[in-house]
Amino acid sequence: MARKRILYIESNKDGTIGGSYISLLYLLQGLDKEKYEPVVMFCEPNVMIPDYEKVAEVMIYDFDPSVYMPVENATEAIRFIPKFLKHVVFKQPPLMRKLREIKPDLVHLNNGYIHSHEWMLACRLSGIPVIAHDRGSRPPTSRQSKLFSRLLDATISVSDAFLQNVLSENLKPRHACRVYNGLDTSMLDEFKSPQDRRRLRGELGVGEDEILIGTVGNIDYFKGQIVFVKAMREVLRSHGNVRSIIVGKTALLAEEYEEEIRRYIAENGLDDRIALLGFRKDVPALLNAMDIFVHASIGPEAFGRVILEAMAMAKPIIGTDGGGTPEQVIDHETGLLVPMNDVPAMAAALDELVSDMDAARRMGAGALRRLEENFTIAKMVEGVEEIYEMIFSED
Repeated sequence: MARKRILYIESNKDGTIGGSYISLLYLLQGLDKEKYEPVVMFCEPNVMIPDYEKVAEVMIYDFDPSVYMPVENATEAIRFIPKFLKHVVFKQPPLMRKLREIKPDLVHLNNGYIHSHEWMLACRLSGIPVIAHDRGSRPPTSRQSKLFSRLLDATISVSDAFLQNVLSENLKPRHACRVYNGLDTSMLDEFKSPQDRRRLRGELGVGEDEILIGTVGNIDYFKGQIVFVKAMREVLRSHGNVRSIIVGKTALLAEEYEEEIRRYIAENGLDDRIALLGFRKDVPALLNAMDIFVHASIGPEAFGRVILEAMAMAKPIIGTDGGGTPEQVIDHETGLLVPMNDVPAMAAALDELVSDMDAARRMGAGALRRLEENFTIAKMVEGVEEIYEMIFSED
């Protein structure tokens, strides 16, 4: 039986490497190569291409990804028509030529249903099934996205919460499915050394008897680092044995937010207790060095990959109760859930864990068990392959 050729399209073009890249790589690493022949298309070179080339054919094709085009007033409506023609309609001849060149049996869009409408149309005109892997699309959904969702054979949401967005927004793909992202704990085994933990904590100035609390994510308003910092201020009033780190690159247009965080730290005399580390390549090692992990987003996250990494490191997790996070973190079993953008609630959760680190460690062990039972790469791959087979059986 001939293998099915799957074209994966990653349309990100802002120079960053996000969770969509990592999740796609894990999918391709586990994909049954006897059944499927993967081809990956990027718009621009990136540092992960050598890893992709080990498991798939890789090509660079800058198709100038379409941008979101809101239509909220008469002026935007007038501007919409030429933009739509440029970004979707006029692209059809070259995109259809590219599809004839690659000859895929199915196209898998890696960035959700609010992007890549030009590819949805090109696939439909070419008679090729197309699915969109939604990794974080938030309502309200534009009229254009609602229209183009009807061209999709399936959407794949990474959490039940975001699958509900597809249903509540009245989108109309042929199938709406949920497949959790996955992570194999063995991939992080090399970062779990007690010796490396002690060494890194020493480099960070953290004593053996101190509790290290950390958060990881791009510095951005949505990620809620200022909530974390304000909550830490309250905790430090009653716990002198606590330090914290904030790990992540400052997002585009979030420079003022970073300055707000730094100013708050300085004005409250927290410089020796809260450190901004910026972008780090050694995130798993830093998670190993932590005692408590915090995910402070002030809006619904689809399914935080760094939460999975913290679970793999057996860390208790304080997360906010929106989006897919409650599907990852079970309150008082694998961590604590708090309302979004709620400093007193965050401070109380931190105080609860810091005051009872034995309970915190039990929650961390529970987090690891939950990951191994529910969020493995094997389960993720199996779920996606089932969707492929469902679509191929309908042809």
